[in-house]
Amino acid sequence: MLIEMPKNRATPIGARQLQKAQTREALLSAAKKVLAARGLPQATTREIATEAGVAVGTFFVHFSDMSALVDALLDEHVEKALDKALRTAPQKQRLVPELLHVVKTLLESYDAEPELSRAYIEGSLFRQRDGQMSARLAGFQRWVIERIDLAVQRGELPDIDRELAFMGFFSLYFGVLVAGLNGLMPRKRQLSLLEAALSRLFLLEDPS
Repeated sequence: MLIEMPKNRATPIGARQLQKAQTREALLSAAKKVLAARGLPQATTREIATEAGVAVGTFFVHFSDMSALVDALLDEHVEKALDKALRTAPQKQRLVPELLHVVKTLLESYDAEPELSRAYIEGSLFRQRDGQMSARLAGFQRWVIERIDLAVQRGELPDIDRELAFMGFFSLYFGVLVAGLNGLMPRKRQLSLLEAALSRLFLLEDPS
């Protein structure tokens, strides 16, 4: 006797999760192509969905708006760059050289795709977060503060305000990043200016 299998059987949870992850990656990949070709102001959710081969409504299942998608692209970009920076950082070096190594790696990653990088920053810069710091920035802040703590413990730095020191560092980093992407400052100048500014920020002697 033949047993008729039930129709429209639900997709297993693991398969659904895999499909969802694959769709999200397809949207991110499509967004890179569209943003590189058209820039953020001209890019649309419909165009990205079409490039990814999904319905427009599927876009909003994964991202609330264009800014959320660009934010995800920036998260992915920074995560890869930071991972490379931390893997290649020389061991047991002083704080300022360590921060400069990380910044240099981040700047190089942005320079590899300048048009996309400008779109990432433009799309996420003024994104509303209900007063909360992004997870990406919060994680970076924790890492920098941990390094400041170690530098204070070994007597390299005075006992400075950690959060104020981080915000000063990040403001300097973001300033040289934008100047570089706009073609206003070559790499050597970016790093030398940042080194001098960090030495003053952390109450160290001028390296020059």
